[in-house]
Amino acid sequence: MVIRMGLKEGLGKLFPRREEEEGDYLDFDLDIEEYEEELGEQPEEVRMYVRTAELTGLYDIPVLKREVYAGNLLIVDISLVKHDKVLIEKAIKDLKLATLDVGGDIAGIGEDQIVVAPAGVRISREKVGGE
Repeated sequence: MVIRMGLKEGLGKLFPRREEEEGDYLDFDLDIEEYEEELGEQPEEVRMYVRTAELTGLYDIPVLKREVYAGNLLIVDISLVKHDKVLIEKAIKDLKLATLDVGGDIAGIGEDQIVVAPAGVRISREKVGGE
């Protein structure tokens, strides 16, 4: 049985309040496992996953391309192989071709990550907030 709760009650479960004492700061106990369990109970159909990956070698490229063709959004950490320019160029070229093939989008996030989006998703190159 799925029990739905309001936003206020849900946030209250995620961020329980503790009385503030003089000279003390507010401390939040965040129980991610409880939150994940609640999300796992929802019987909604999943159309796309947000997947994280690390590029460590050439053997990772086919796995990443399979995720692109499966319609998932990838956040790929390339920091471990930044020193290998040939590997980075090959990986990005192969991911770009796969992304173009499915009608998706690809963009860098800083110097250490790239995002590969599936068809129907575009990556904004503008930052939200800040400068």
